[in-house]
Amino acid sequence: MGSYGQAQILGFAEDVQRAVSTEAKALENRGTDAEKVTAQIGDQHETVAALNAQQESLKRQLKATTAEYMEARLRLYILTSGALDTVMAAVDKNSAAAKNLQRLRSRIRKPRGPTAILPVPAPPA
Repeated sequence: MGSYGQAQILGFAEDVQRAVSTEAKALENRGTDAEKVTAQIGDQHETVAALNAQQESLKRQLKATTAEYMEARLRLYILTSGALDTVMAAVDKNSAAAKNLQRLRSRIRKPRGPTAILPVPAPPA
């Protein structure tokens, strides 16, 4: 069931709903309330369609938010890096204080935690 898409399932539901309506008399003769079945399918169809619309809207929002976040993150780094350069210049760029300040930038470039050591393949013989 998981391999069917949104449009396929909604279309299937609509087709079955029409079939139930078309064969309502035969269903009634066998003790099945065709109107109730049609209503249940219709209600669930509406629920699925509404949830799909909500999900698609959230996907669009996530994509837009991700782009904004990436831009804002870059602007923050540039602003912060510039401020660090300004502070380093204020304490004399070659001073011990400036070298300590430079470590702030160096720390974010280092990977956190232990790094994996990858095997090196043997050279071809």
